[in-house]
Amino acid sequence: MKFQQKFNPYLASVLAATSVAFALPAAAHSSGAGATEHSQGEPGTHMFRHLNLTAEQREQVSKIFQEQAPAFKARMEADRAAHEALRKAEADPNANLRQLADAAGKAHADVAVLRAETMRKVIPLLTPEQRARLEQAPGHAQHHGPR
Repeated sequence: MKFQQKFNPYLASVLAATSVAFALPAAAHSSGAGATEHSQGEPGTHMFRHLNLTAEQREQVSKIFQEQAPAFKARMEADRAAHEALRKAEADPNANLRQLADAAGKAHADVAVLRAETMRKVIPLLTPEQRARLEQAPGHAQHHGPR
């Protein structure tokens, strides 16, 4: 039997969004103590390193990420649990796959909404030049789509 891989756009979008969403709580929990120059020492700011944030911007972004961290953690845990339940249900002929898939989709959407809400707070802090660089950043379009 020949194994054939197929591109699954839903899975690709889940993986892309999840990787970003997993980075956000980790960034928010990192501390300035022992942080490298590479991370600029403030939670969340390493994601914007290529924008050359000012010290004030780094502080503001860090505060936003710290405030969002508990919600990100909770939503990511719910997302992971919902997808795990769906995966386990594949072997259960009595499982309601539609209901589990709907729950997994909602959990994923909740993470995406929180991420967008976070970016909605960060973007106004950026200069027009920084916003333009953010739009041009590799991977930005795959997480945000065309604008």
